[in-house]
Amino acid sequence: MKLRKFTLAVGLAALTGAGALQIDAASAGQPSFGGPDYSNTVYSIAIVSGIDITEGSREGYTGVIGAFNGDLDRSGFLYRILGSYGSYEYDTIFPGPTPVSIDGDYLQGDIMLGYQIVSNGVSAAAYIGVDYQDHDLSPDDPGNPLRGSETGFKVALDIETQRYANAPVYAALDGAYSTAFDTYYVLGRLGMNFGKVAIGPEGMLLGDASGDAQRLGAFVLFDISFSPESVGTLSLSGGYQFVDNADDPIGRNYGEEGAYGTLKFTMAFGAGRKPLK
Repeated sequence: MKLRKFTLAVGLAALTGAGALQIDAASAGQPSFGGPDYSNTVYSIAIVSGIDITEGSREGYTGVIGAFNGDLDRSGFLYRILGSYGSYEYDTIFPGPTPVSIDGDYLQGDIMLGYQIVSNGVSAAAYIGVDYQDHDLSPDDPGNPLRGSETGFKVALDIETQRYANAPVYAALDGAYSTAFDTYYVLGRLGMNFGKVAIGPEGMLLGDASGDAQRLGAFVLFDISFSPESVGTLSLSGGYQFVDNADDPIGRNYGEEGAYGTLKFTMAFGAGRKPLK
């Protein structure tokens, strides 16, 4: 199982990074992090935050993505720092026949380097780095593989059609795999653009050493802007999560079978371009 997931993640990341020649979006006067045409603004850094709620589980995360060349709308090297905190609870019969309520808390953090290609209205980025996870169970559950801390190798990808292109269809694919607790996810979205709003279905595969799950739902994505120097998106989604072997008395940080809901906020910050001399 680990080898299959690892091979899939590495293959997707390699495919993402092996694109053809880039067409510079910034030189075309278009930003990739918002709907309005702020052609005189260069966006160098983006803040990403969100929450994920399912049956028996809650998670919040925040992070930063930056461009070494100072422009997120151009091909080049990126850095990404992300951290998350979550809690979950479940009942187990281990080690005896009497159910025991377990409360779990976990911390996660990764530091990654990546490369982005911007071409023909599509941005694609592949990352590689280090991931740290720590799970604390109270009381301790020796039957749960999510115990203690692990540090692992991590790969990630992010492919998205850029909203400024005004194409009728919006599509996105992102995912990651970490050897820490064999953690992975793949999220795909396909929707229709309606001005500053995109709506459509989404599907997700996720899991770790405790098991696997699948999600099927819908999303709505809003373009937001506070000024030409700060633009971004707000994403809301919800649906149903299916869990493999849902009756097993093992706690999972991604929760139990049932409804799920997510919120994701992305905001890019920039400054005006310097005039040409």
